[in-house]
Amino acid sequence: MEKRREIESKMMKTTMMKTAAMVLGLGLLAGCATTDMSKMEADVANAQAAADAAMKAAKEAQLDAATAQGTADAAMKAANAASDAADACNEKCGRMSEKAMAK
Repeated sequence: MEKRREIESKMMKTTMMKTAAMVLGLGLLAGCATTDMSKMEADVANAQAAADAAMKAAKEAQLDAATAQGTADAAMKAANAASDAADACNEKCGRMSEKAMAK
């Protein structure tokens, strides 16, 4: 009977040691997982901030491109008007020159 209690006591100690080791291992694993999760959340937040900044820059570039297109359209209109005026002047000068030569 004494031997049986001794064996049960050893088994109880062994079980408690195994349980303690498991709890310690799970605690360490949970602590690492929390750290990794925090790092992952920080990485996600940084990536989102970078994406937001890129989107803002893209919208600004799109606005700048639209402004540049408007300026280019206005310049083209002015160039066409100048070309039309030059053509009209050329025709007028040609007629004046023909009249002068005809005299």
